[in-house]
Amino acid sequence: MSSVFLLLLIFYILVELILFFIIKFCYLKILWIITDKDEYPKFKKKKLEKFFKNTFDLNLGWNWKPNSQHSEKIFNKFIKIFYGKFGERLGSKKKFKQKKYHFATYGDSFVFCRYVKNTETWQENLAKSTSRQGLNLGVGNYGLDQIYLKYLHSKVPKNIKTIFIGFVPETLSRCLCSWKHYHEFNNIYAFKPKFINYKKNLKLIPNPIKKQKDFKKINAIISKLKKHEFFYKEKFLKSKLYFPYILSLLKRPNYNFRLILYSILKIFNINKNKIYELVIKDNCIKNDFYFSLNENNQLIKKLMIKFTNLSKKRKQKIIFLIFPQKYDLMLKKKNYQTFLSQNKENFNILDFTKIFKKKKITKIYLEDQYGGHLSPYGNKLVAETILKKGYI
Repeated sequence: MSSVFLLLLIFYILVELILFFIIKFCYLKILWIITDKDEYPKFKKKKLEKFFKNTFDLNLGWNWKPNSQHSEKIFNKFIKIFYGKFGERLGSKKKFKQKKYHFATYGDSFVFCRYVKNTETWQENLAKSTSRQGLNLGVGNYGLDQIYLKYLHSKVPKNIKTIFIGFVPETLSRCLCSWKHYHEFNNIYAFKPKFINYKKNLKLIPNPIKKQKDFKKINAIISKLKKHEFFYKEKFLKSKLYFPYILSLLKRPNYNFRLILYSILKIFNINKNKIYELVIKDNCIKNDFYFSLNENNQLIKKLMIKFTNLSKKRKQKIIFLIFPQKYDLMLKKKNYQTFLSQNKENFNILDFTKIFKKKKITKIYLEDQYGGHLSPYGNKLVAETILKKGYI
């Protein structure tokens, strides 16, 4: 009996050692693998300075600076993206002098139109078809809370009477966190304000980061966040890998073991899109489940009410655009659509789910390594749909 126990112990130790080296190897290459080190990550001084110089915003977390530019890599080519005086993405550098606008668009990366050229956004497609110019005020990774705050604080020409508010269903998950790292591992600079349900209203929880000097006490800030952040227990702790590795992997066996396998495949450039598929699909499934919880979906409804009330004061028309991600279309039961259908009488909603489902998915979306964002064709389809609905 003792010899059997000894053999099992040796086998267990060997498995733990193998897992230790595999996880250590993958940890250096794959952002989605986290360990104890990620409880209090290191913030590099140069990246921190660049973040505060280029995108930090006290009220929003991050935002594009007016009259600036940056380069983005799209299919192994770099393109320059220009921003105008409102911080809007421009179709070309020449439009810095654009004065008259007919509509404004606020939202996340599906409004910003990430990974396509400046002339391939759905706003530019609308301009080509109607000669009516729009402000593209989309910002990558924004939740509906940040979109509302940007709409609240931004000053756009008073003649603009049509406002498009666009977001992916995953906006709910984004609204549930103050630090994106707990939901999108290694997105460590993304601290943000958020709203919480408080009695019958919403209460604003300010950005936990006020200035660059706050990073001198960042560990204390993180320790405080852990107590209240939804995704710290919901996702981060369940995904963290640590000794004994077998037990930590078994917290989410179906996901964690595939994550390790697909990480190795990606590192060796074999079927590298598998890992993107795993992560994005998992996010969509979890996020859609949160829409089935009344406490969570009421957060989105109350934010939409705040948009509507503010737009009435400004005498503007609000249209909510819902952009499903690729894996949202594959969900059997779409709780986010149930939520939208329950509120269609209260808000002006254009949900692209049914429209996109009628088309070839590979034509509408870019490859998974680009986060499943819309292709140039996908953005053109959005513009055509908006025109057919008579919103412009």
